[in-house]
Amino acid sequence: MMFDRRPIERSIQAGHRVLAGLVVLLALGAPTLAEDGDDCGGAAAGSQRIAACTRIIEDRTRSPGSRAIAYHNRAIAWIDSGDNDQAMADYDNAIALDPNDTDAYNERGLLWLEKGKNDSAIRDFDRAIELDSGKALAFYNRGLGWAHKGDDAHAIADYSHAIELDPAYMEAYNNRGFVFNRMGEFDRAIADFDEAIRLNPRHPFAYNNRAISWGAKGDAERAVADYSQAITLDPTYVNPYGSRGIYYFYGPEPAKAQADLTTAATLAPDNAYYAIWADLAELRGGGASHLRRVASKLDMTRWPAPLVRMFLGEQSPEAALAAADDLVPSRRRGNLCEANFYAAEFHQLKGNADKALRHYRLAVRHCPRDFIEYVAATKSLRALGVTP
Repeated sequence: MMFDRRPIERSIQAGHRVLAGLVVLLALGAPTLAEDGDDCGGAAAGSQRIAACTRIIEDRTRSPGSRAIAYHNRAIAWIDSGDNDQAMADYDNAIALDPNDTDAYNERGLLWLEKGKNDSAIRDFDRAIELDSGKALAFYNRGLGWAHKGDDAHAIADYSHAIELDPAYMEAYNNRGFVFNRMGEFDRAIADFDEAIRLNPRHPFAYNNRAISWGAKGDAERAVADYSQAITLDPTYVNPYGSRGIYYFYGPEPAKAQADLTTAATLAPDNAYYAIWADLAELRGGGASHLRRVASKLDMTRWPAPLVRMFLGEQSPEAALAAADDLVPSRRRGNLCEANFYAAEFHQLKGNADKALRHYRLAVRHCPRDFIEYVAATKSLRALGVTP
C-alpha cells in the first residue's frame, strides 16, 4: 500500500507533569528536592531527568501520588531515550500507585501497539476512556488499536468520536481517511484528507495518503501532484518518492522514475520494495542490476524476502507465490497481490510475455485498489494493450 506501511500516525501528547507537593518543598527550604521536582517534571531532559525522577521514586517519604507522577515522568524520559521496556515498567508502577492516571493508560497503550500487542493496547485505551470519556486522544488512540487489528468499523467509529470531541483533530481526519482508503471508500477518504490539509496545509502525510485515493480512482495526474507536494513539504519523507517513481516508471520519462526510486532506496536502504523497484528502474534504463549488492542490508527472514530471492535467481516465481501464503487473511491477500505483480515483472525481464500477462491479471484480481501494485498492474496491462 505504502512501502514502509506507516501511513497512520500515533499521538502521545504526554505533557510534563508537575509533582505534587513542590510548593510545600519550596516553602520548607529544600532546594535540592525542589530542583528534582522541577527537573523530573520536564525542565531537564535525558539522563538528568531520569536521575531526578529516580531520586523522587526512591524517596519513601514522598507521597504515593508524587512517586506515581515521578514514575510517569521517568517513563516519558525513557521513551525519549528509546528504551520502551523501561518505560513500560515505569507506567506499570505509575498505574499501580495511581489507578486513575488516564494519561498513563493512554501512553502505555501506545507502547503495547509498538510491541504488536493490540488487545492489550485496546484494554488500556478502554480504561482511559472509562476514566475520561471526554478526552479525544483516548478515542483516537483506540482507533489506532482497531486499525492495527484490521477492525475498520471500530476504527472509523473511534476516529469519528475523536473528531466529534475535537473538530480540529487533523490527525484523526488523516487516519480515518486512511481506513476509508483501505475499505475502498475513496471519495470519503479524499474528503477526510481535504479536511486534514485544510487544518494543516503543511502536513505531508495527508497529501501522500490523498494521492493513494487519487491513484485508486485512476487519476494519475492528481496522484503525482499530491506526491510531489508531500516531497516539497518533507524532502526526507520516503513514501512519496517510491510511489511517484512508480507512476514515472510507466510514463515517458524513465529518468525521473530512476531518480525517485533511487532516492527512495537511499532513504530507506533496508526496505526490500524500494530495493526491487530501484533495480527494475535501473534495468529498464539499460543499467546493471545492483540488487545483490544491497541485499545484505535487507531483512531476508520475512516477507517480501522471497521476492528478492526470485529476482536474484535464487528462488522460482512459483516458490515465491507459495511463500506468499499467510495465516492472517488480510496479509495473505496483500502478499498474493505482490507475489503475482512482481512475478509478472520478473517474467517481463525474462521476455516471457504470456506468463507476465497472466500474473498481471492475477495481481489486478487480488490487489486491494489502494495498493501501489494495483496501480502498477493496471498500467502494465494497458501498456500491453490489454484492458485491466
